Amino acid sequence: MRKRNGMLRFVYLFALILTIAVVINVFLVAVGKIHIRSMTRLDPYVNSVSMIRETLYGERGYVYDSDGQVVAQNVKTYDIICYLSKDRISSKNEPAYVDDPLYTSQVLAQILNGDQTEIFSLLTSNPNLYQTELGTIGRNLSQETVDRILADKNLHGIGFKESTKRVYPLGQNFSPYLIGFARSDENGKLVGKMGLEIYLDEELAGENGMHIYQADKNGYILPGMYEETIPAKNGASVYLTLNSSVNEALQTAFNGMAEINGAVEAWGAVMDIHTGKLLGYGQYPSFDPNLGDIEDYNNYGSQWTYEPGSVLKSIIYSAAIDTGVYDGHAYFDSSPFCYYANGTEPYRSYGSSYGCIYNANHKSWGSIELDYGLIYSANVATSTLLTDYVGSRTFEEYLNAFGFFKPVDTDGIPENPGKKNFYYPSEKLALTYGQGSSVNMLQLLQAYSAIFGNGEMVKPYFIDRVVDENGEVIYRGERTVVGRPIKESTAKQMQELLARVVTDEGGTAKWYGIDEVNIMAKTGSGEIAWEGSYGSEYAIISVMQAFPAEDPQIMIYFAYIAPYDYQIHTRSAPIQELTKKVYILTTNQRREHKEGYYTAEKTEMQDLTGMTPDNAQAIVEDSGAVPYLIGTGTKIIDQWPKPGDDLYGGEKVFLLTRTNEFTVEDFTGWTRKEIVNYWQLSGLPITIDGYGVVVSQSVEPGTVVNSKQPITVVLQDIHTEKPAPAEDEEYAEEYDYSEDEEYWDDEE
Repeated sequence: MRKRNGMLRFVYLFALILTIAVVINVFLVAVGKIHIRSMTRLDPYVNSVSMIRETLYGERGYVYDSDGQVVAQNVKTYDIICYLSKDRISSKNEPAYVDDPLYTSQVLAQILNGDQTEIFSLLTSNPNLYQTELGTIGRNLSQETVDRILADKNLHGIGFKESTKRVYPLGQNFSPYLIGFARSDENGKLVGKMGLEIYLDEELAGENGMHIYQADKNGYILPGMYEETIPAKNGASVYLTLNSSVNEALQTAFNGMAEINGAVEAWGAVMDIHTGKLLGYGQYPSFDPNLGDIEDYNNYGSQWTYEPGSVLKSIIYSAAIDTGVYDGHAYFDSSPFCYYANGTEPYRSYGSSYGCIYNANHKSWGSIELDYGLIYSANVATSTLLTDYVGSRTFEEYLNAFGFFKPVDTDGIPENPGKKNFYYPSEKLALTYGQGSSVNMLQLLQAYSAIFGNGEMVKPYFIDRVVDENGEVIYRGERTVVGRPIKESTAKQMQELLARVVTDEGGTAKWYGIDEVNIMAKTGSGEIAWEGSYGSEYAIISVMQAFPAEDPQIMIYFAYIAPYDYQIHTRSAPIQELTKKVYILTTNQRREHKEGYYTAEKTEMQDLTGMTPDNAQAIVEDSGAVPYLIGTGTKIIDQWPKPGDDLYGGEKVFLLTRTNEFTVEDFTGWTRKEIVNYWQLSGLPITIDGYGVVVSQSVEPGTVVNSKQPITVVLQDIHTEKPAPAEDEEYAEEYDYSEDEEYWDDEE
């Protein structure tokens, strides 16, 4: 019994001694920073460990045009880091710092095209630096450049920090003033600086994540130490209504007008009349968003306001027709319109007057019909309509109804709504032919959508949809009717009149007609006020047109500033080529509805998501459309057309299921629009070559492919186009303009 008690006392004593030793060891390690067994001081080890927090940036979303071509994308780049601390040793006990600054500076200067002396100074000027960077020459390096540096095994202490650069493959040809650009901030995050990139910066940027870990002073992560990763969320992608081919044609026309007519500035747009979708939008001079070589940050189409000239004459004519006071066959005196006033209301006076209004070139046709007042673009005609038919108050009401002098509010574009000067008699008369007050291009597009359309006025827009990283549509642009300023019958009568501006012998827009399609148009030659007065040699030359004249679908507005002369509208070849190109690019979509691709029956597309494929296909077939099932899943997760869209009999309806395998369709005869919508819905890497309808494809129909299988489809316009006129027929070079001065009447 005594022996057992002794054993217990020994055990208790040993445990007590062991506990005291552990406590002392912990105390010495925690407080004294000494390892008791080896008597090693732990300060260097403890001090070398730190908690690192690295921000993980979500990848910025891409921007695509209407055909799915990349407009803005991200490219990985690298910033060079030169480690200078001699305490930095690699795991192989080799220098992990710049041990030969002279050699290093020589090699890097050659590869980076930099100054060797400056690089050497950065590597040697401060011996206490742990690391240094090389400024702009060491940033945004390509993978190829990084590989060249790493290939030199004699370079030590060179590292790289990964970053991302925003790249714009289409450069200055794709509306950079609308798209804008993004740049990396001091933390390496891409941030919108201009245009759409800043309007939708929050959606494009995504959400940041975080990487938290313990590392030593050299940045090495210690095994078994704390580490946590919070994943980043990628930004949404933006799909535009703008088309890269249309924008390229627009930019080509700008350059052509600079060459032919000496244009110093130009701006224009192409728009779907009935939906408001902007298909093209640009200005000249442009800039390359990859380089940022920008001098003027103003978006001409929305921020620059100007006196539009005679394109505004359509408003007073529309007002006269819509109020029932217009008779196109009624005669008016086209001689100079001298005016007096009753208070602030002007009236025509053949005696005392405040002044006179003249037609361009002081031309007079005597007594002519009011219809010819618009066809010849007579300033006296619109002045007569104001004083004898419409009245100032009614005209102002129509100006407001057409949306002038207030923001159009297009997808976040910064906008200047212009200024209405409409108090003095001279101001009221001048505004009938587009002088004295200022508007912007978006307002003109919106207003003319009612004239070229059925009386409904639609808002221009260019963002088709925004899609998050999971494929969910978080925003969808849509047709927005903002008013009905005129009746449908008024719009039809105006269309007939504007068609005559092109087809009549004396029409001011006859130089803009093309063989491929009939157009309607209104020209303008507005004077530019400089320091409060007119008289500059420069003018704003413009044309607003639509086609086909029989059923307008597409409108084009083109304006430029150039030295004015009487024949300037005759030198219209660049705009004619633009119209031809836009017609070819958009005509296939119209043929789908007008030449038998679809039947006339139209219904509203139902929401089929969540349904089984069998039920969804049955509903589509009952509507007269043709269903195409994409994938082998058991539930519909997306569709095209979208719910609420118009659905025509015979139209293709695409139904997407969740799947990793796809059966390739026979694309023969499909239109570009159908291929684009199929590609965007399925996500298959389809390359589209050409325009028209599909004539061949790289993968045989019926082949089962995965989501990464590239497919190329070749399109061809199977309709024969009219040949372009011979070079000597394209211009009226031998025409005797001296006999036709009466036609150049499009300016005050």
